Amino acid sequence: MTRVTIDDSLCAKLDGVSGPVELCDNSGRVVGKFLPSGEPATLWPQDECPYTEEELEAMRKTKGGRTLAEIWKSLGRT
Repeated sequence: MTRVTIDDSLCAKLDGVSGPVELCDNSGRVVGKFLPSGEPATLWPQDECPYTEEELEAMRKTKGGRTLAEIWKSLGRT
């Protein structure tokens, strides 16, 4: 993981926030996301699974697909 040292001004802005924060430049472009240390790893709203538990369970039970050998063969590898 890359480490970036922030200045005192940004540190003060982030101090005491609870939950995820989007970091933006002066034009409003999102340049990153910040999750305070000690906070539980939560998903950003757009990262949440779009499927219900019932849909996921149905997908788990669905049989089908191809074997790895069949995939390799279709890619021209043997």
